[in-house]
Amino acid sequence: MEKLEKKKVLFLGGSNQMVETVKTAKELGIYSIVADSVSGAPAKKHAAAYHEIDPADINGLVNIYKMQNLDGIHAMLGDVTTWNALALCKRLDVPFFLPKTQLEDSAVEDKFKDFCRTFNVAFIDEATLLSVAAEQNRMVLEFPVIAKSYIAKQSIYATL
Repeated sequence: MEKLEKKKVLFLGGSNQMVETVKTAKELGIYSIVADSVSGAPAKKHAAAYHEIDPADINGLVNIYKMQNLDGIHAMLGDVTTWNALALCKRLDVPFFLPKTQLEDSAVEDKFKDFCRTFNVAFIDEATLLSVAAEQNRMVLEFPVIAKSYIAKQSIYATL
């Protein structure tokens, strides 16, 4: 793993999901820098350095990347920061581990469902809680129900 020693990688997001990745990078000799706007983000504790910056602040991340002469960018697949990493890599003209089309096919739920249909893979149809209530004119659900919550900067909502 000598090739990885002394490499400097910017990790977008410092959530619990990123902790093991940052720890592993450290074990491999990678100098890890975590970028997250949350001051107590868990992955920051395991990084060599960190910046309190929104992972969506592409201009700010470009500055960090260039000023610190970084070698790579990493984001967790399935996380909103993956899109930020893609935009950042495009702006810096550096490679990203996932092409945009592949990211769209896996991250955009409708495209993913279409892909599943192509191969007859079953999935559960979804509905928002409000649409169920409006359709039935009351809030009655048949169980079992699988709920999936979404938390974005501007809103929190759930689908069933």
